[in-house]
Amino acid sequence: MDFTTLGFLAYLAAAALVYRVLPERLRPVLILVASYVYYWFAGSWMILLLVCETLLVFGGALLLEKTSGQRRRQTIMVTVVSLLVGVLVLFKGEFMLPSRWAGALLMPLGASYYTFKLVGYLVDVYWQASPAETNLLNFAAYSAFFPQIVAGPIQRAESFLPQMRVAPNATSRGVLLGIQRILLGFFKKFIVADNLGLFVNYVYAHLHGGAEPILLGFYGYPLQMYADFSALTDIAVGSALLFGIASPENFEAPFAAVSPTDYWRRWHITLTLWLTDYVFTPLRMSTRTWGNAGLVFSLVVNMVLIGLWHGFRWTFVIFGLVHAFYLAVDALTGKQRRNYYKTHPQTKAWAGRIGPITTFHLVAIGFVCFRASSLSDIVYVLRHLFANVTNWSAPFASFFAENSRFLAVGAGGYAVAEVFDYLRRRNAREPILETLPRWGRWSAYSCSVLAACLLAMLLFVKGNKPSPFLYAIF
Repeated sequence: MDFTTLGFLAYLAAAALVYRVLPERLRPVLILVASYVYYWFAGSWMILLLVCETLLVFGGALLLEKTSGQRRRQTIMVTVVSLLVGVLVLFKGEFMLPSRWAGALLMPLGASYYTFKLVGYLVDVYWQASPAETNLLNFAAYSAFFPQIVAGPIQRAESFLPQMRVAPNATSRGVLLGIQRILLGFFKKFIVADNLGLFVNYVYAHLHGGAEPILLGFYGYPLQMYADFSALTDIAVGSALLFGIASPENFEAPFAAVSPTDYWRRWHITLTLWLTDYVFTPLRMSTRTWGNAGLVFSLVVNMVLIGLWHGFRWTFVIFGLVHAFYLAVDALTGKQRRNYYKTHPQTKAWAGRIGPITTFHLVAIGFVCFRASSLSDIVYVLRHLFANVTNWSAPFASFFAENSRFLAVGAGGYAVAEVFDYLRRRNAREPILETLPRWGRWSAYSCSVLAACLLAMLLFVKGNKPSPFLYAIF
């Protein structure tokens, strides 16, 4: 049941309506049932893996809390985490299996995301940073919450479970914000990502076949990926609001980042924070006596894991190493840059303007490693980046002539989406809607409902053919 189908919208609306009329004590039950039903239709028998891992972690956390000996507690924690990570590696590392089994193991829906949620929860209980949950229903709803299971955001148990204990209540304002957020996600997906993807996919599919403007793929893919992934997050966050669940944000204007470090504070925020808390910080603490070498080592391990989290391919390893290099240089030169700005204050303003441009191009180079299907393709793209900017092959010229309007719509839509995202972030800090007169508020309500109806009609005309999200496969 893909997020971009009319079937999903109908299922979401039905579940939200039933949720509204149920007594508060039954609402957590509905969230769990709706999540399992969704997962069954999306992953059929793979739901057994989700149930088994949920029970394993629930029981393991309770056992951790009852066990006093440090060695025993460590054994329990390491055993359970190893089982969870081992299963995930088994599915992601299918290439390590005999060739006759190739294709036999399909990646379970959302396995990367719910595994990280479960591991983080168990480690927090082990560290005694949070108590073990005693309500299995609430915990099962946490691990299986269907708006987040496809591609996050990776919400911590300490944020989700308290909302379940008070019987989440979807307020009228929350429902309105949820609908608006879902609409923004569909706009980013259909208007921006899918239209830009036409050209990016064409360029990468014909790298060695003729004279295609590789620069178009170089600049287009980061915008496509951001629009696509943030759209998926918008729909997930908006859907959760329909059930009274507040989710963490996953993006904060990443292409406005002034440095690689700043970029990773804004991109896939929940994954970055998860790895920072459970991988980078423990590694950095254990290697602090190594000085700068320990810092670089910790960054490399952390970023390579981010790459491998997407799949066991050399291109993802290179992606991680490239960003580790960026972050290491950024961290090791930070003191010198701050001292330089103190003695040359006039350059700091210029750095603030040039920083986002420089960072975007560095990130775009990393995205070449992410998008390319092989190491040779990475080298080819970077070597021929400025080739064929105006000298196009006949097939591409024909393709461009037939589809140029989609490129214009995608680029223009990206600018519009950025404006809407800015207004959304501003409204989150300082609510604007409540300050409007009554006619203004009702106009906002009416426009949101009208847009939702229009989206449903467009999906009905389009049919139930999904438009897959790029990050749904991870």
